[in-house]
Amino acid sequence: MSIAVNVNGKDYYDKEEARAAWFEEWLMKQDFEQDLIDRENELEYRRTHPDWNIPYVMYGVRKKHKCIKKKEIAVFYDFTPWQKRARTAETHWFTVLYKRRATSKEVESFRDREYTRRYLVYSLYIEKKMTLDKALSLIVADDKLLGIVDEIITEIVKSFEAFFDRKFRIYQPEIATQLDLFAV
Repeated sequence: MSIAVNVNGKDYYDKEEARAAWFEEWLMKQDFEQDLIDRENELEYRRTHPDWNIPYVMYGVRKKHKCIKKKEIAVFYDFTPWQKRARTAETHWFTVLYKRRATSKEVESFRDREYTRRYLVYSLYIEKKMTLDKALSLIVADDKLLGIVDEIITEIVKSFEAFFDRKFRIYQPEIATQLDLFAV
């Protein structure tokens, strides 16, 4: 006696027959005509917009979860913003507070390396030594070095302030000088 495989309320005792039924059901759910229309629209968009593949930079907060006890804020890069996914990092693990296009300096630094994943996440864990104010100050200092205009930085800070429902104090970065101890 073999075990029945249930596909949409029907029991199939033959695996090949069950696979064929599943595949037929999957084919019926697909809208190939709309897929072709979407593909044509995407190709037209890529022709008319030369910057279609510029990554996005997103600022977010880790969502609460029973397994994750640490507080975390993050800056993450989406290298394939044109791809549609059902479950992505920004919707599943993070709450996106602000999203912007990557600057030319950031794009150049990405082109030098090979990335195999869709997202590159730089996270800052909030603890006693690293407060939210200090973490946000580091993010702001990095963005200023990249040449992000003050209006966008203000919007980023306001998005974090709105999420946490409090004002943040942005610290000025401390400039350190590396001494060359082995200079002759």
